[in-house]
Amino acid sequence: MIGIIYYAYGAPKSLDDVTPYFSHILNGKTPPPQMLEKITAQFKKLGVVDPLAANTSRIAKGLEHALQQRLTQTVKVYNAYKHTEPYISQVVDTMLEDGITTFITLPVNPIMSLSGAGAFYDEVSASLASHDVTVIHAKGWHLHSDLLAVYKDRIQRAYEWIPAGKRAQTHVLYTVHSQPIDPERNEIYVRQFSELSEAISKATQIDNWHITYRSGHGKVDWLGPDVKDMIYTLNAEGAQGFVTCELLSLSADIESYFEIGSGCQRICEELQVDFAQAEFPGDSYDTIQALAAIVESFIPAE
Repeated sequence: MIGIIYYAYGAPKSLDDVTPYFSHILNGKTPPPQMLEKITAQFKKLGVVDPLAANTSRIAKGLEHALQQRLTQTVKVYNAYKHTEPYISQVVDTMLEDGITTFITLPVNPIMSLSGAGAFYDEVSASLASHDVTVIHAKGWHLHSDLLAVYKDRIQRAYEWIPAGKRAQTHVLYTVHSQPIDPERNEIYVRQFSELSEAISKATQIDNWHITYRSGHGKVDWLGPDVKDMIYTLNAEGAQGFVTCELLSLSADIESYFEIGSGCQRICEELQVDFAQAEFPGDSYDTIQALAAIVESFIPAE
């Protein structure tokens, strides 16, 4: 039996989960009251349930159904998270109890990060090292044609939302979460981000595009340029419109949702230029079918 672990960083299902979620991120320490108040306020401001939790759950169900239509083998898809239940170790145990013999790891992130998907792959491999099972890590799928088709659709819809007369001066800003500068650890992250951005831009035939980063903070140097700084820079050079598109995750998380959404929109309103945020791939039909094709490409022939 084939089992797919669909992995994401964390997915609180209730406001009651916010404190334990961030305590887990801080290795068991309760966040300072001021920090916790700010985080909780951000989740409340969203006005809906956490999109990452909702999307990843539905994607897993949809992906299982889509794969059953494509394959003769029995397939089950499981959600697993780093900082909320069900944790990776819990899911691996459940899969073993269910009789899974082929484990396929699939992160929500098309782009490889050593601290994200890389750590996920390592944990699953270590958990199953003593078991007689097959482990397949789905890597390097960021340029799969079906995924590019999904992003092409999202970018084109956002770009066409900008008034026609301003599109020639509209710039697409691709974003991912920044990382502390460490050339060895950043290499695959930056390379795949650049490759995906370029491939989408070629597919959409949009010439004005840039790779930028978001959410960098702290005392160390972070990857740049920052997406908000780039808006000011390009506007000073004549840009009249901006489209932001997050590429780190197929599903919106609260940080990216605000950072490249309302955060960038406020700057564009200040500069009196047009703005549109490209939709995330999310749990839509085309995303499910793209993921099914990606997973199928990793399954050995019977």
